Amino acid sequence: MQCQFEQKFKLKISMENFPQLYSKERLHSFITKYKDLIQLDPHKELHCGIIHLDELHIAAQLLHQGELVAFPTETVYGLGANAKNAQAILNIFKAKKRPLSDPLIVHVHDKNNIYTDKPDFLDSFAELFWPGPFTIVLKSTQLETTEILSAGTGSIGIRIPNHKVALELLEKANLPVAAPSANLFTHISPTSAAHVFNDFYDQRVHIIDAGRSDNGIESTVIKPLGNELHILRLGSLAKETIMKKIGQSDKLKHFAIKYENKYMQIEETEEDIEKELEELNVLERKNSMEAPGQFLKHYSARINSFIVTFQSNTIGQQIDLDLKESVIIDFGSELKNRIADLDEIKYKSLSENYDAKEAMFNLYDSLRWAELQQGAKQILLYDFDTQINQKVQNDENVLSIQDKIFRSASGQKTYYNNNKFYLCQ
Repeated sequence: MQCQFEQKFKLKISMENFPQLYSKERLHSFITKYKDLIQLDPHKELHCGIIHLDELHIAAQLLHQGELVAFPTETVYGLGANAKNAQAILNIFKAKKRPLSDPLIVHVHDKNNIYTDKPDFLDSFAELFWPGPFTIVLKSTQLETTEILSAGTGSIGIRIPNHKVALELLEKANLPVAAPSANLFTHISPTSAAHVFNDFYDQRVHIIDAGRSDNGIESTVIKPLGNELHILRLGSLAKETIMKKIGQSDKLKHFAIKYENKYMQIEETEEDIEKELEELNVLERKNSMEAPGQFLKHYSARINSFIVTFQSNTIGQQIDLDLKESVIIDFGSELKNRIADLDEIKYKSLSENYDAKEAMFNLYDSLRWAELQQGAKQILLYDFDTQINQKVQNDENVLSIQDKIFRSASGQKTYYNNNKFYLCQ
């Protein structure tokens, strides 16, 4: 790693005010610290900067200058830009290779930073859920950048994160900050600075290193429609928790919770997305999402993934799947107990104690680990859609984990029986 770093390092960013962020010593120290989590392409150059925790004032200045800053939250790391700067927002889409039909969430340290004519119930939601992993989608007229932020829908998701570093950054910048997860489009969301670095080390991105995120998956996204509260994206705030809290609020208990799975297909190729970003034709699109996290392919590793099931009514053809070329991601020891000959197979359990909250915390980190394993051609995932025994703790989180795993495998399931794998149709 050191030899590769010394040979390939070329400084391409001209930032005379903050040269320390891009110093060879700082980047080398960062790569050494996370050497087991980082995989560099020797044909690419290093472009990003590393921000220390005592330099958040610099991160705030960078946001004002229209730069991209990756920062930690309690859910996952976000790729932040000034939400009032259209070019900065566009740079998020370009860096992530993300279609303009996929809207962004805006982070604030004060709900009044983005809404001047906020609805009456916003204060009640804020009192119950903020700061925290709760994003609410509402019509916005205050920001001139609403069209690009909202994928042309006119509605923006906002939240106040529950993370000391994020809140300090937002307060120092005193800006609304647009910030989707800091990963390439459809890739696994990042729960550490090393994950962000793996996706963006060759781009103009500045990364705040603040350890692992506390929750491990994204915020829950909701949208009030009349007397209904629609969950648009499952996240680390459980549906049951939302129902319980609003049920105890005199001002919110009239809301009925609604949730419907949406598995949208990605219609654009990478070339289509690149052209779309050049032409900025967001207003012409008719397939815009209401919220992020609604595509079928999402949170996906760079190698193929399958959900392993032991019961299926739609068994298809047998598939040639070599366990020695597989990485197993289990829950408890369910797969270990039912799949033969795992002694020499790369294996990790999301929670040996059947704790769904612990599994949620470990999910993306485990997927990132799995895709880096030498010789691995596929990941085999525990099926959270299966009835689990009474050992499970914090089972209110199971629905969110199930959703993330299903999308990470693009819905692909394989039926296992007598040492053979069959594709589920």
